[in-house]
Amino acid sequence: MIARLLPLLAASTLAGCNSIPIDVGTSQPVKVDIAMKVDVYQHADPSAGKKVVVQPPPTDVLKSRRSRMAEIQILKNSRIVGESHAGYLEVRNSPPGEYGDYVRATVDAENADRARLMEKLAKEKGVPVAEAERQQAELFRKDAFPGEWIEIPDAEGKFAWKQKE
Repeated sequence: MIARLLPLLAASTLAGCNSIPIDVGTSQPVKVDIAMKVDVYQHADPSAGKKVVVQPPPTDVLKSRRSRMAEIQILKNSRIVGESHAGYLEVRNSPPGEYGDYVRATVDAENADRARLMEKLAKEKGVPVAEAERQQAELFRKDAFPGEWIEIPDAEGKFAWKQKE
């Protein structure tokens, strides 16, 4: 008889009990402090030889300048190059390595096109090339965006680099 009552007693005891409350929350949020250092290395491929890219001279100066306009603007925005008082780009902060070579090559190509453009303008207007350079430099300074480096004349007749406001 007790064997029959034991399961009934156990079932009634368990049915009448409330479950034990368990709090799994925290009084303060969990904080994670992570410090990370990432080193990026560029290794040259020893099996690849030096690649020399030879570009044909552009037939249309305006077209070649237009094709590199975005690259020049990125260099200006990065404060790597600035507009000189003579109407040419000048490298202000030369990056090291291959990127520095790329920057100098891009600036040299742009300046070569600008020189051809200024010679053409000087011929058309019947003024010396120096005057065409001065006029173009003024135009380039005026068209520069705020924060870009420009070379401006100071009170002593010399030129100083300043970020356009």
